[in-house]
Amino acid sequence: HVVKNHSSSTDELLSSKEVQVRIDLAVGSLPDQCRKVFVLSREHDLKYAEIAEKLDISVKTVEAHMGKALKILRENLKDYLPYLILFFPELYHLLF
Repeated sequence: HVVKNHSSSTDELLSSKEVQVRIDLAVGSLPDQCRKVFVLSREHDLKYAEIAEKLDISVKTVEAHMGKALKILRENLKDYLPYLILFFPELYHLLF
């Protein structure tokens, strides 16, 4: 019984790492400006107006880049939906 629990937690750890790699690859595959906007928004918690000022673009352009980034990420990560729900619920709610 203990071995099964250990195996299960090991499987979960491997799955979460694999999903993280897939997320990183998906974010890395975004067009340059989309990736910058996404990272500034999600990893640095900047508001769209702050991103616009930092990148010297309009808020509307930030919105367009974010929309494009989310669409691409949704498409690239759709096969990992169950794992996103389990291991990265905050990202799941962002994308879907």
